[in-house]
Amino acid sequence: MFRLEMLPARCGDCLLLEYGPPGASRLVVIDGGLGETAAVLWNRLEGLRHERGAETLEIELLVVTHIDNDHIVGIIELLKAAHPTLMIHDIWFNGRPQLMGLPAASSPAQGGGGLPGDLLGGADAGAPAALPTPADLLGPRQGDALSGLLAARKLPWNAHPLWQGRAVMVSEQAALPVVTLGGGLRLTVLGPTFPRLYKLCQSWLDVLGGSDEAPATNAGGPADLLGRGDVWPPSWQDAVSGDTSAANGSSIMLLAEHAGRSILLAGDGYAPDLARALERLRQARGLGEARLPLDAFKLAHHGSANNLDAAVLGKIDCSRYLISTDGSTHKHPDNQALLRILRHTPRRPEFLFNYDAATTAPWRDGKADVVEQGFQNYATRFPAQPGEGVRLEL
Repeated sequence: MFRLEMLPARCGDCLLLEYGPPGASRLVVIDGGLGETAAVLWNRLEGLRHERGAETLEIELLVVTHIDNDHIVGIIELLKAAHPTLMIHDIWFNGRPQLMGLPAASSPAQGGGGLPGDLLGGADAGAPAALPTPADLLGPRQGDALSGLLAARKLPWNAHPLWQGRAVMVSEQAALPVVTLGGGLRLTVLGPTFPRLYKLCQSWLDVLGGSDEAPATNAGGPADLLGRGDVWPPSWQDAVSGDTSAANGSSIMLLAEHAGRSILLAGDGYAPDLARALERLRQARGLGEARLPLDAFKLAHHGSANNLDAAVLGKIDCSRYLISTDGSTHKHPDNQALLRILRHTPRRPEFLFNYDAATTAPWRDGKADVVEQGFQNYATRFPAQPGEGVRLEL
């Protein structure tokens, strides 16, 4: 078995990866969505425990990709509950201790001078001004909350010998890190890089944190229901812009492989960083100019056009693209991101959505509007029932 489940996490991510023999599969959890998602995740984990008739459900690895509220707060709530039937073998999360342990930047390209500890300031530091998109704000207070919780509970934290408590990151001077979990799941770490973590240090004191509440969509008209500036039918745009969020750039990005199958898990990472890592991986595996074969790609940042470009798509051969969002807050996915997939993917793609929402349903109901423009045909997959999320079994 190799299965990825996107749980319903509103505008966030909450992923459950299962691998191994049916009935004895092992589990990896990646992100926990908003606070309300904690109950969804816990109910799913308890369901798995009961299915197995086990007193304790073991999780091989819990990954918190970065400190955005729509990824981290559900994990904080889950761990605060201290469920006795849950055993977590390791937690990957780059919090305050890992950032404090980074060396000083050695060049302007790495973010300037100064030690990260000087940039982070005291644990109670915060900026006075709130930002306007609460569910996707940088969450240093939440990052500190999770750091404090992990330390107080003495939970295994970046405990793998490769990290020894230090930051999960990639180096330009060494091969991409590879960790093989119990049961044979191979994880290749594709990000973050040192400059991205250093940039997060520089931003730590500048951001207040965000509300845990996902704002409801104010459905005034089609422009409100579709993506930022998106209209239906979508039309191709040549302009490309990139993500500048320090938190998103610090995302832990992974390639998960098991039994000959592979899933790319990009967090909210930057497209240029992912493209560089994929190129390194492609060359390390002797692929030359051939594309890296993938069975599935969980798109970065909920299908934002700012986090997907031709450079990434040109390095992979993939036919399944997963998008985790209900369209609230930022009204993801962006039409341009999916059009880029249709233009740059060599095989007929399938889009898997964990919500049947105003921003996703047109890709099913209005497919003819897209194909008639000369884009290749594609398939879509939605939850069988509202509130179920979607599962991909490879």
